[in-house]
Amino acid sequence: MEVDISRKVNYFVKFGLIGLIAVALLCSAGIWYYQNQNNRMKLYDAQVTSTMVGVRTKANGKIAELNVNDGDHVAAGEVIARIEVSVTEEQIQQLEQNLELAKRNLAEIQKGQTITTPVMSEGGGGGGSTVSQAAVAQAEARMQRMEELFKMGAISAVKRDEAVAEYAAAKAAASSSVAAPPKVTYRTVVQPSSPEVIKSAEIQVRQAEAALESAKKDSQATEIVAPVDGTIYCTDLKEGSEVKAGQTIMNIGDAGNIWLEARVTPEQKGKIRLGQFVTYEIEGHALQGTVLEIESDDDAAENEEASAQTDTEGNEPPAEDGKSTVKISLPAEVSFELKPGMKTVVQVAVDK
Repeated sequence: MEVDISRKVNYFVKFGLIGLIAVALLCSAGIWYYQNQNNRMKLYDAQVTSTMVGVRTKANGKIAELNVNDGDHVAAGEVIARIEVSVTEEQIQQLEQNLELAKRNLAEIQKGQTITTPVMSEGGGGGGSTVSQAAVAQAEARMQRMEELFKMGAISAVKRDEAVAEYAAAKAAASSSVAAPPKVTYRTVVQPSSPEVIKSAEIQVRQAEAALESAKKDSQATEIVAPVDGTIYCTDLKEGSEVKAGQTIMNIGDAGNIWLEARVTPEQKGKIRLGQFVTYEIEGHALQGTVLEIESDDDAAENEEASAQTDTEGNEPPAEDGKSTVKISLPAEVSFELKPGMKTVVQVAVDK
């Protein structure tokens, strides 16, 4: 028995075609609606950015070896440069001697001052001669003590010279006397040093110790290592460059704190909101993120003013472009290495 299916075929053709046309119209309407309700705004001034960590030297010297170039990726603890320190072995030996002398000086001062005074015996020659010889002996004892204190650094050269002059004057007065010299004996006593003199000597010891310790550290600070993982941003550093202790010689973009940063005009800024999804492409990889932060107008003005004031190279300050910074998130995990300085174009879907 034959079955006529022509009616069914005609039915499906007729209504199926109508369905396909309806679906096509719906899709077209949806695309039209999307295109008319949303536009794709492109931000061309965008690049990967990170927190900058300064690399500082620990000693004075000059760069003997530079192991990295601008843009290189380094790991924390990696040796990136070596310096030739300016502290020599002879200088360290001299500082050690200075410390030893300062300690001996302190020990002598802590023992006290030894003072010798003349004692006149009875029945000596004429009275004028006795007085003159006593004055000479006293002046000589004072001159000797002043010389000892000067060598220890406790008094100035002026005080020492005054004592020498007094001794010379006493000798001159004694030599002009015609009387017979009296018989003189001497008595030695120990007088404790003043607290001020002891404190001054203790300060000298501490200063000598600090100078020696600093020199020893400088002599060992020959390696400069990366403080964090990241990308190197060199200045004009090169082998042979002179450096000072504490000087920042380069910066490292911290790979552990990285984001995307775009510069936008006021018109573009008005179309962006916090939390908004964006798309971009880096090294051929399509990525997406969200808007994390939008710089305020006041902050943008302050940053431009600070940039102009902190130009230490004598160059013309950058022109004010009126742009603001937008901070955008990067994916937590990617199949390639993200490095500060990578540029991209950010696409933002905005309401029409």
